[in-house]
Amino acid sequence: MSLKVHDSLTRRLVPFEPADPNRVTVYACGPTVYNHAHIGNWSANITWDVLVRWLRASGYGVHYVMNITDVEDKIIRDSQAAGEDRATFTQRWIGVFFEGLDTFGCLHADDFPLATQHVDGMVAMIQVLLDKRHAYLVDDEDGSASIYYRVASFEHYGELANLSQADIRAGGSGRVKADEYEKENVGDFALWKGWVPSEGDVFWEPTFTVDGTPRVVKGRPGWHIECSVMSTAILGDQIDIHLGGEDLRFPHHENEIAQSEAATGKRPFVRYWMHRQHLRVGGGKMAKSLGNFHTAEDLVAHGGASAAREFRYLVASAHYRKPIDFSWDGVAAAARTLRNLDDAWRRLVKHAGDASPSDFGQDAEAAFRRAMDNDLETSGAMAAIHGLVGEANRRAEAGTLTPEDAAGALRVVRLASDVLGLGLGADRRQLTPEQQALVDQRQAARDAQEWAESDRLRDVLLERGVQVKDTKDGQEITLL
Repeated sequence: MSLKVHDSLTRRLVPFEPADPNRVTVYACGPTVYNHAHIGNWSANITWDVLVRWLRASGYGVHYVMNITDVEDKIIRDSQAAGEDRATFTQRWIGVFFEGLDTFGCLHADDFPLATQHVDGMVAMIQVLLDKRHAYLVDDEDGSASIYYRVASFEHYGELANLSQADIRAGGSGRVKADEYEKENVGDFALWKGWVPSEGDVFWEPTFTVDGTPRVVKGRPGWHIECSVMSTAILGDQIDIHLGGEDLRFPHHENEIAQSEAATGKRPFVRYWMHRQHLRVGGGKMAKSLGNFHTAEDLVAHGGASAAREFRYLVASAHYRKPIDFSWDGVAAAARTLRNLDDAWRRLVKHAGDASPSDFGQDAEAAFRRAMDNDLETSGAMAAIHGLVGEANRRAEAGTLTPEDAAGALRVVRLASDVLGLGLGADRRQLTPEQQALVDQRQAARDAQEWAESDRLRDVLLERGVQVKDTKDGQEITLL
C-alpha cells in the first residue's frame, strides 16, 4: 500500500504523488516569535515531525522548510512593552523555540527562513500583484498608505475554507488590515501595511509602481504574504505538502493560495494541504487568547523532565485529524505506556544479544506500515506494536522466544520508535552518585541474603525515582 493523505482542499483521502518522486517538498507554518508556544502549537509540530520521519523512512528524499515570523502585530506590541528592539526581542524567543524543538524530540527543518530576510521578495511579489491588478493601494484614514489584495480578482478564492461565492461577494467590498480574523470577515486583506507612529522603528521604505507612478510606501509586509514568498523562494512556485493547524486554513492559507497562484500563474500552489486538529482542554480549544493554555515549561514543572516525552507519545499515537483532549491523567497514562515499552525494549535487547533477526514481527511491521500509509493512522500503527510486544512477552514467559525472534521483534519496535520519535532505548539519564550507592547497598544486602534490608532499600530507591526488579541476571534498573 502506498501513502494516502487527506487533502484539506478536496476534503478527500487521496494517493500521495509528489511532483518529483525523489524529492518531496514540505512547508510548515512555523512560530510567530513573541512568547512561549503553547502545547497546542507543539502538538502540530510533533505531528509534522512524524510525517517527515515517515516520508524519509518510506524512502523519500524530503526538503522540509518551517518559517519563523519575526515581524508582526504582536511582536511589535510585546517588544515595545519589554523595552527591546524587534531584532533583540525576536532572537530571544527564537532561541526558546529551538529549545522547545529539542525538548519534544522534533527534528530540525532543513531551512528556517526568517520573514525579515525575505522582505525584498515580498516587495517583488506585491509588485507583480499590482501589475496584474490583483492588488491596489489605498490611503488609509490614519495617514498611512497600505496595499490590499483584491479578493474578487481571484476566481478560486474560498475553495480551501469552503466559502460560498455569496460569502465572498458579501465581504469583498470591505478591507481587513488585521493579520488574523474570522471567516465572517472575508474581504480584501493587507499585503503591505502602512506605517503608523506607534510602530516605532519597525518599517521598510520600498518603492512600488502604482498605475505607472513610482511611490515610496513606508510600512511592513502583511503576515500572509510572508509565507507565500518564503515557501516559493526556497521550494519553488509549487510545493508538494503544506502543513498547519486547522485554525490557519482561513484566512492564512486561503490567502496564501490567492497570492501565490495569482502572482506565479501556476496552479496548484500546493498539491496536498494537511491540517492538524486542535488540542483541546476541558472540551474546548486551547488558546493564548482564552488563557487556558500550557507551555513546555508547564509540562516539565508539573511532571518532571520526562513529561515532554510523555506528551509527545500522547500526540504522536493519536490521529492528527481527531482532536485530543489534554489532561494530566492522559499524560500519566502515556507515561505508563512508555515505561512498558521501555521495559520491553530492554528485555528484547538482552534476549536478542547478537542474533540476526528472524521473520518474527513481519506481520506487525506490515500492519504498522499499512496504518502509517493510511493518512498517518498512528493509533492503528501503535496497536500493531503493542500486539507484537505482547506476543513477544508471552513467548518469553513460555520459554519459546528465541534470540532471533527477539531480534526480529526489536527491529520492528525500533522502526516505530524512530518514526514516532519515542526515544526507546535511549539512555536519557544516569544514576546519581546517591542512587548508585543505594543500588550497590541493595546488591550487597542480597548477596548477604538480608532480604528485609533488600526490600527496604528497594522502597527507598523507588521513592527516589529508581525502579528495581530482580532477575536471574541481577538487578534490572529503570529510571522513572
